[in-house]
Amino acid sequence: MSLTRREFVASSVALATTATATTASVAYAALAEKVDVIVIGAGLSGLETALTLEENGLRVRIIEGRDRVGGRLYTLFDLPGYPEAGGNSIANAYGRCIAAAARSGVEVVNMAPRLYATRAASEIFLGGERIDPRAWSSHRRNPFAGDFRGLLPSAWADAMFERHLPFKDLENWYEPKHAEHDISVHTFLTRHGATNEMIDLGFNTNIAYGTTAYDASLLQQAFADYWQKVNRSAVAAFSRTGVANISGAGAQGGSVAAVAAPPGLLIGAFQGGNRRLPMAMARRVRGDIVLNRAVVAIDATPGEVSVTCADGSVHRAKAVVCSMPFSTLRNVAINPLPDSAQHKAIHTLGYIPITQFHVVPKRPFWESDGLSAGMWTDGPLGLVLPQRFGSRDDEITSLTVWCRGLNGLQMDRFGIEAGKERILAEFARLRPASKDQLEIAAVHSWTQDPMAGGAWATFNPGQITALRASMAKPHRNLFFCGEHTSVGSRGMEGALESAERVSLEVLATV
Repeated sequence: MSLTRREFVASSVALATTATATTASVAYAALAEKVDVIVIGAGLSGLETALTLEENGLRVRIIEGRDRVGGRLYTLFDLPGYPEAGGNSIANAYGRCIAAAARSGVEVVNMAPRLYATRAASEIFLGGERIDPRAWSSHRRNPFAGDFRGLLPSAWADAMFERHLPFKDLENWYEPKHAEHDISVHTFLTRHGATNEMIDLGFNTNIAYGTTAYDASLLQQAFADYWQKVNRSAVAAFSRTGVANISGAGAQGGSVAAVAAPPGLLIGAFQGGNRRLPMAMARRVRGDIVLNRAVVAIDATPGEVSVTCADGSVHRAKAVVCSMPFSTLRNVAINPLPDSAQHKAIHTLGYIPITQFHVVPKRPFWESDGLSAGMWTDGPLGLVLPQRFGSRDDEITSLTVWCRGLNGLQMDRFGIEAGKERILAEFARLRPASKDQLEIAAVHSWTQDPMAGGAWATFNPGQITALRASMAKPHRNLFFCGEHTSVGSRGMEGALESAERVSLEVLATV
């Protein structure tokens, strides 16, 4: 694949500057004017809702607490290769995202050929010890039993769910008929013979949904894995945690023989970086996009809804659409209070803790020690994923350290500077060739981000049965959207799905 991401993003920085300038704060006098609908949040769901409502003749104003549009799409334009700190990729079932990009003139680039051409096993480090995957089945650190002993830690939970899930109808995973399965993943796995040691290594380490197996609903896990299968059924080399699952003779680090990506497979990114999509969508919005306005109160009085921001500005409309994640909405005073189930959902819905360290290598230390650049560890580094956005397919422009779940929370407690020191020290301990060869160029904690409060929404056991049906229900003229309210898809696609629903709700009311 000759086309490089750097070529994709040659104009990204200039574009970012333009987008910020065109969405600068509007004068207070102009903001005093009442509009039809206020949309809170300039992420994908908020922007798509605003565009849809404007297309149907409504006057819309977007209020955003950040100094940028995009929400949890966050491209690091100032780093080599322009890696993503937020949403990373789309796939074949992301039809809404593909259509939104086409409407906004943003190209979707298929990275599957490059990923397949450079597949490599991630090095496994447990307790500070490097483990050869070929010796894993008989290794003393392997806690798995029976035919599962041959599975790498990153593949064990997938196999357990595949073998033991009691239902297959995941199109309607949230329906009451599945309530008996709205239990913790830990309960489910122990029922099928898993020990705490197995669960800690195979599920909690580098967790994909929740903080631990105790606070992740089996129903959510089942649907999330089903969504992965819909999108990546042909991608045998990639697991639910984002790390390569390569076994056999070629699994001892380094590159494996290049193979062609399956025909028709899409592992897509938006040209110039994923934040290019919301930036392009924002340019199509006709109404005001007001940045740097953190919402602190929403008053849903009869006939009017008012939104108060931290700077004291008050915005009024016939209706308000809130795309804020519940992890931040719980800090907003809503008057009158929603019903008890919706109120409880706002204040208790879980969000996975994720902290990322974006590491730029001064030289390719992995060429010195002869190992793969990618790593799967049970220590501070968590997952280390190489970003290949250079002029050649095999060029690694940066490394992303993913600290998830309890590891993410622990890294947050250190603070940014101490966290950087800890990450560099762990690299040097596990990979001595990396000592003094790495620079941490960016750190982002989604949990500490005041406009996010976590990465993506995760249902705790029992919450789907008790709360899901009430989460997105309109509260007077206050409406709700965002990926946490989607039911048929996840991530970026879920955000756009929710925009479709809420737009119809508003149009039927206003």
